[in-house]
Amino acid sequence: MDDAKNPIDEGKPGAAITRREWLLSLGSAVVLAGTSGAPGEAAPAQAATPGASTLPPGLFAPSLDHLTHALTRDDPFLPIPPGAETEYVRPRSGPFVPQALAREEFPVIRRLVEIILGEDLKNSEETPVSGAPASIYDEVSEWIDLVVSSAPAVRKLALNLPPEQRALAVAFFGTDEPVRELETFEPERVCREGLGWLAEESRRRFAKDFLNAAPAEQVELVSSVSDARPDKAATSAGTRFYDFLKAESIRGFYTSRRGLKEIDYKGNAFYAESPGCALTPDPQTTGG
Repeated sequence: MDDAKNPIDEGKPGAAITRREWLLSLGSAVVLAGTSGAPGEAAPAQAATPGASTLPPGLFAPSLDHLTHALTRDDPFLPIPPGAETEYVRPRSGPFVPQALAREEFPVIRRLVEIILGEDLKNSEETPVSGAPASIYDEVSEWIDLVVSSAPAVRKLALNLPPEQRALAVAFFGTDEPVRELETFEPERVCREGLGWLAEESRRRFAKDFLNAAPAEQVELVSSVSDARPDKAATSAGTRFYDFLKAESIRGFYTSRRGLKEIDYKGNAFYAESPGCALTPDPQTTGG
């Protein structure tokens, strides 16, 4: 099986590269990128030559330069090599334009993210980089807008999975609940109804729009639908909205550069030996 050629390559001109050859090529890239002293010091990837091994469309031989830069640079944006086929994150040339949320709704989402993540992040803000979100609150809010704008396409793809692929997904998760959620969950509806509830409740309680309410009033309103609400069994458009925002705020933060630093994430790097886990085992849970 290791040397079996990909069926996609059969009948194509040129020698098809085997799985083993591709993995060995990737392995050499990993070794070289991991032992380089600084970004860009790895040997350049071997250029393709006429008659050389070919890969299926969309699959490329590993670039040592790209691996080295991606894994050793700490900048939010990487220099894009001329002619690169890799999709790089590019700095914005103008203000962020939400794709799913209305312009007047996005500041409300940002303020809610600020309340959920906590005000203490304001006291340790990193210096903004030109072309990047101004703060972690903006970055997470933009992530939520992306989740909402992508939802219709995600549902369509999930609903059109071939039966064998859906069965594989169910087997992977151990239950069909996550798959059914992908097929049916509508975050755009949750946000629309939640924002409507927030506006109406803010006017009812404080006789003003949410963003015009005092910070303490805003927190009070969010707390009324949060996990700290007195009746956790009671649900509404507000609780569903809060649950969605909380889940995506946590996901957005802990997959951001700042969130990964906070948990001292050890991935995205090469080690001569496993760095292990810095957490001290709890004797009560380990039986020690």
